[in-house]
Amino acid sequence: MSTATSAGIPSNYPLNPARRLQPPNEVRQLAVGYQKRAPVLQGVTPVLDSSKPSQLKGQGSLAFKSQANSYKPNTNLFDAKALTKPLPTNRWWLNLMIEKGADPIHPYPYLVHCASNGSSIGFPKFSSTAQAVTSDQVIDWQVGDGGGQLTKRLVTGTDALGVQVTWSGLGEAQMNARFYKGMVFQTFEMKQLTPLLKTDHAIISVEPIEYTGLNPREHIAHVVRNVADMPALSRVKLNSGAEWLIASKPAIQWKQTSGGLTGQAQYTGFVQLAHLGAKPDSNINVIQQYAGTYATAGSVTYAKAEGNGNSRSASIALYYKTNNDVGGDTSNVHSTRSVSPTAQLLTFVLPHHVDRLDSKSLLSPGLTGYRSAKGPLAAIGSNLICYKQELQSVDFTGSNTITDADKTRIQSQLAKDIAQVDVTAKDPYFFGKGVARVARLLQIAQEVGDAASASTLKTKIIALLQPWLVSQSNSDPLVYDNIWGGIVSSVGLGDPSADYGQGRYNDHHFHYGYFLYAAAVLAKHDMNSFAPLKEATNQLLLDYANPSMVDDQFPYMRHFDPYDGHSWAAGLFTFGDGRNQESTGEAINSYYAAYLYAKALGLQETADFYEIVLNMEAASARRYWHPTRAQATELYGEGFSHNAVGILWSSKADYATFFGANAEYIYGIQMIPFTPATKMILAQDWVKDAWCPGQGACPDGMKTAAAQANKNGWAQFLYTAYSVVDRNAALDNALSCQPDDGNSLTNTLHWILTSGQAPNNP
Repeated sequence: MSTATSAGIPSNYPLNPARRLQPPNEVRQLAVGYQKRAPVLQGVTPVLDSSKPSQLKGQGSLAFKSQANSYKPNTNLFDAKALTKPLPTNRWWLNLMIEKGADPIHPYPYLVHCASNGSSIGFPKFSSTAQAVTSDQVIDWQVGDGGGQLTKRLVTGTDALGVQVTWSGLGEAQMNARFYKGMVFQTFEMKQLTPLLKTDHAIISVEPIEYTGLNPREHIAHVVRNVADMPALSRVKLNSGAEWLIASKPAIQWKQTSGGLTGQAQYTGFVQLAHLGAKPDSNINVIQQYAGTYATAGSVTYAKAEGNGNSRSASIALYYKTNNDVGGDTSNVHSTRSVSPTAQLLTFVLPHHVDRLDSKSLLSPGLTGYRSAKGPLAAIGSNLICYKQELQSVDFTGSNTITDADKTRIQSQLAKDIAQVDVTAKDPYFFGKGVARVARLLQIAQEVGDAASASTLKTKIIALLQPWLVSQSNSDPLVYDNIWGGIVSSVGLGDPSADYGQGRYNDHHFHYGYFLYAAAVLAKHDMNSFAPLKEATNQLLLDYANPSMVDDQFPYMRHFDPYDGHSWAAGLFTFGDGRNQESTGEAINSYYAAYLYAKALGLQETADFYEIVLNMEAASARRYWHPTRAQATELYGEGFSHNAVGILWSSKADYATFFGANAEYIYGIQMIPFTPATKMILAQDWVKDAWCPGQGACPDGMKTAAAQANKNGWAQFLYTAYSVVDRNAALDNALSCQPDDGNSLTNTLHWILTSGQAPNNP
């Protein structure tokens, strides 16, 4: 770790105050392209260096044939010189780069559209019904140029947390914005234009605001700031009931018109907008103190684990560089209260952040009336969001010791299932499920000491994977997409609806996670036999979970969103509700498989990294997809009557799946596949709450759903889940069901015996 200089400021920070407090005479650009290095944070030792090539990277040659994707990037929407292959395909802001770029993005708590002549901002209002939490898409402000000079907008930069958009057109007129989740202010840097804030609502009043609660002069990191240097503030009331705080520097003399507010011509500076929430009179007293500071770059650092055994945790640090650039003091990773608010960001955090933040980090008094689809937002005054992620230990084997009697029972079932190990599916998803099912049998055979079965299963797995990963002789071979940068199926490359959107990067972590699990088990038990498959397997893993920011073939962590703490699955498909993820069980499996694979290969720092990501994904699944009914009321409102979410979007939550609304689908898709990692998301209190034996109280409970599923594979998943409460009651019911194509009776029996709990023994 580099040695930090001067009061804990990262070593790459400019120490000359004049360089940090640049006058707003030009638009400051986030360095174009993808930001590939995070700052060094004092007290936070990264688990790996993402600015270096991954340990998984081979000699650079591709294991798959290269082919062009028929779906081309729209270069009218992004700077093709700044953003080059590998291009992002699953980022939360991706609507800006695909199709016509017209659908919104959701930098909580706002809704943002970016058109060619400016940006539109709304403050979504959420409502809940029994089946969903939805939000409106009402726009309050359209930000642009009153002179009509802005005619083109491009995505011009990205980093691990956000995106930069730049507008240009006639003459020197330019506007720039960086969108990050959780920012109280939406900020627009302007150059040589006439600021215009249009609204479809009637403006009731525009009131200039004097700063309150600030000392006349603040000393921050040896830089003197005068209140006179702070932005000018205006409080604006709309006839919709909404109230906004508008900040500008240099001060804009707003002129009210029938269509909004207009500033002076040839303006260079910045404009900030912040909604004043449910209690404007009290919220404004907090928000105004943070006016003038905004994020210019974002990074994430995953720290090395601390502690031992089951008491381990890792710090997750979300860090924002600002225009003032005095937030670099990272000596206290939980709170920067010693630094004046006038130099800090005012940032919202999600419920899972609040659960793990030092309580002193939260503002008191806080802000009222802000939320996202994931529930209420809390405010923190800091450039650094740092929290502890507890790490649940997980391995190839389950947590319970297998008794001799249980081994005999498992061996008996294994002898029956080993005769049914053919995998006939031709697409990556169902083939992946099939080969992972066989790999589970291999792992179980090793655990129960059945060497003959293990040898047979090992040979079968090699035979199944070889046509996909070596000879590429299967009917739907994988190829490297040399346009976007990733591995896709041949059929999916030409048909966006084929293979569950494979060619458009939908669900890659779900699909390839199954391949990786099979590879991990094979590598663990016979590295020599696995060796011919290694290079292709490495590249499948890099496709969906590349830990390096400097790879020229695969993007950094394609699906994972470090702010939300989970993955997004939708790929190159645009939705008005933003990104989404349905199957948290398969997302968790993908990072579990990555962890096991790196561990089998002896890549310790890579394994440690994946262990952290796995635990983050699992924690978010428990928090947002698996709430108890009381927790669901907290997050989703009293109208939402369930304790499970089927699909979570950027701006809504659905009690449904993409393939049906049956309760067993909604519960089951959040669990599969059943491996030792599944126990990470089957919290006993949630399963008890979801089982709900009192059918009159919750007819949607898992017990009722399992009965209605009539002994099929979905019913088996629910009975297996109940084993964390009472494995004795679950066992016979689970074994009486017909397994799903990715499961087996051997795996069901083994899981209940090795991960289930005896009754009244939590």
